Amino acid sequence: MSFKDIIQSDLNVFFNLDEFAETHTIDGRSLNVIVDNDRLQQRSKKEYDGISVGEILFYVKASDFGERPEQGTPMVFDGRQMYVFDCREDDGVYEIILQQNRGI
Repeated sequence: MSFKDIIQSDLNVFFNLDEFAETHTIDGRSLNVIVDNDRLQQRSKKEYDGISVGEILFYVKASDFGERPEQGTPMVFDGRQMYVFDCREDDGVYEIILQQNRGI
């Protein structure tokens, strides 16, 4: 078994509702995700000079989510209309940052 195979099998532990994951409704689908707004604050400090770049950062298994969303893609997260600010993929997991367009 390769290291990547081990990581893939561990994803089921991380995305288990009894461990770290929570169920949220995204674009009408119930998905197990891990919301990590502490990571969002860290990324804002490191990569964007402390400027707040989004409102929600969550992780979701790519196999559950489907096609990787592009920046600017509209997304409804628990009934809130938001947009994808950034999406990264690492070892079968998407890290997605959402922001809400509040207008002027």
